[in-house]
Amino acid sequence: MEISARTMYGLRALVTLAGARTCDPMSIQSIAEEEDLPGKFLEGIMADLKRGGFVRSKRGANGGYMLSRPASEITLLSVIRHLDGPVAPLGYEDRSRADGEATERQRAFGPVWCEIREATIRVLECYSIQSIADSVPELRLEDFRPNYQI
Repeated sequence: MEISARTMYGLRALVTLAGARTCDPMSIQSIAEEEDLPGKFLEGIMADLKRGGFVRSKRGANGGYMLSRPASEITLLSVIRHLDGPVAPLGYEDRSRADGEATERQRAFGPVWCEIREATIRVLECYSIQSIADSVPELRLEDFRPNYQI
């Protein structure tokens, strides 16, 4: 299984929103700066997360994005499936035979690929955006840099 950079950025943005110490929306620029992500790329990801029902947006000077439901209800599996599609290996196609038919030995691997897929899904269902956000160490006071805006 391979997670795309796009999906990883989306997951990081959701964790950032979950870890925010405010209920106010966060701008894409704030999320991008906090996570060191490309802002333009993040715009498209956030729009896709909005279409998927993971975030909602607020327009205006104090606008931005916020989670649309509690972070504890958003699983890694649901986000990955939304942004990347099917999860885990579905099998391996061995194209060594000219007729394209799998041999008995090749078919014998089927249960292995199925078990790997099911285990991957089980693990990704167990982790929520909140559980990941809870594992991020708190910002140390000496690392805190206030952002004053007028």
